[in-house]
Amino acid sequence: MKCNLSIYKNRNIIYELVKKSVKTQYRNSGLGILWTILNPLLNMLVMWLVFAQFFGDGDPLYPLYLLTGNILFQALRSATTNSLSSIVNNRGLILKTKINAYLFPLSSTLSSLVTFGFSFIVLLGIMLCVQIFGGYNVFGYQILFVLLMIPAFLLFELGISLFLSSLYVYCRDITHLYTVFLTLWTYITPIFYKVDRLKVGSLAYNVVKFNPMYYFVKYFRDAVYNFSYLDYGIPYMKTLGILYLFGFISIVIGSILYKLLKKNFVTNV
Repeated sequence: MKCNLSIYKNRNIIYELVKKSVKTQYRNSGLGILWTILNPLLNMLVMWLVFAQFFGDGDPLYPLYLLTGNILFQALRSATTNSLSSIVNNRGLILKTKINAYLFPLSSTLSSLVTFGFSFIVLLGIMLCVQIFGGYNVFGYQILFVLLMIPAFLLFELGISLFLSSLYVYCRDITHLYTVFLTLWTYITPIFYKVDRLKVGSLAYNVVKFNPMYYFVKYFRDAVYNFSYLDYGIPYMKTLGILYLFGFISIVIGSILYKLLKKNFVTNV
């Protein structure tokens, strides 16, 4: 409750930090914020050209498969990498104004939600084209189920962001380690390949199933366009419960580490 009250109390600061974060990403860019729309579209096009022949299996909806996985993982990448050095980069504000340090990874996480929203607009546009010109029924009320996932995903991102930004204050090498880890994480998340191509029980299959992002991406895909395969009973709600479990575990671990390390932030930033 104290944390919630603190966030509400600092809502104006958070708003300004989020706005600044979004603007900074596209500073000195000719197209500016339009890149939030072009980036996922161009990334999907490149991935489709590279991977469609190898992993598409003739699936006419493979572009949607790529885009849904890519924009969700890019949101995670953006939130965590921008949060990584957020506390150190704002040392001046922390030292001069005594602003709560956790507001910086929080604002980076929320700004990723803004860019995710723009990417989602691109996704809806492509879905509309697929439905009108391709004749595939991909629109339905099931897309509203994405809203149920967002809080769990934000908790998951914020927990990782608090964890990384707290460690970065004491160890700058975490940047290089996390860059390598993100590359590995990308490949063990089914963004461009399909899990059913993996042998059940194999090491690769088990690693993918142990990956939290597998469940977030799967839920997102199911809710967006793969609704004909959904079971709206217990199995579906069980998947949503798994997402909130991952979000809860992430925010608890991140918050604990932040509280343990924040007492010496001032002398280390």
